Amino acid sequence: MTQITIETPRGVSLSGTFTRPVDCRDAAVIFSHTFLSDRHASGMFDSLGRALRRTGYATLTFDYSGHGASGDEIITFDPLIEDFRSASGWLADQGFARQICVGHEFGAAVALRSRSPAVQTYVLVSPVLGPLSYDWNLVFSDVQLSDLEHHGATTVPDDSESVRRQFTISKRTLADMSMVSGEDALRGLSVPVLITHDSFDEETGLLDRTREVFHLLPDGSLVEMTAAPDGIAGEYTPVDGVPIIDEAVDRALAASGSAHLPTLADVAAKWASRWVPVSR
Repeated sequence: MTQITIETPRGVSLSGTFTRPVDCRDAAVIFSHTFLSDRHASGMFDSLGRALRRTGYATLTFDYSGHGASGDEIITFDPLIEDFRSASGWLADQGFARQICVGHEFGAAVALRSRSPAVQTYVLVSPVLGPLSYDWNLVFSDVQLSDLEHHGATTVPDDSESVRRQFTISKRTLADMSMVSGEDALRGLSVPVLITHDSFDEETGLLDRTREVFHLLPDGSLVEMTAAPDGIAGEYTPVDGVPIIDEAVDRALAASGSAHLPTLADVAAKWASRWVPVSR
């Protein structure tokens, strides 16, 4: 495991972790976390990375600008797209020109729009592929809403275990979160895509957004339901910003538990080996 720094064309430094199994040659997985998260994705990328390394892939996780240990930035799509291209380019420069991208929620949309030439397939976990409705009055405090109205930006505390203490967002951030275009993200894409959803995505509306753009997926693509990750119930928040509803959580967990669904790690590893097999 090596801690790395990647410089973007605009001069912002990205902090990342690169891990290369002993017998790995030229295939790697690059991870794209969602807004207001970091390279660990609440532990999901850590566990998924371990599973993929066991099958022979190198892995690169990194913090987008404005997140984690990377340089400061107001969080919007455009700089994050440049960040992903920089990270994918760095990975290719290390000899890993055959890449699999794992993108989570908004990170999936960022990665798709980046169109990195080295990415040969995508694994999109609960991707945001269409517009979502938020009640910002329930999401932000009066002070934050006032800052957005009068100054165009505000800060959001990062209460995770990350080294970052706060995120900076703007009105553009809210527009980017609300108005994702699945058509723009998928138009012209030629490599196969695996989309995974869990039972919570029925409650948040993410599964509906995928249904609406399913016809745009390239040949060979697949949508698969997986078991809800451990611990997700404590972090679940509906996309409209309404506080957690116990009935919705119970309903989603019951659906997941009764379906005997495969794990994300198993599905992702099988997909990776199909489209970007490890060379030994």
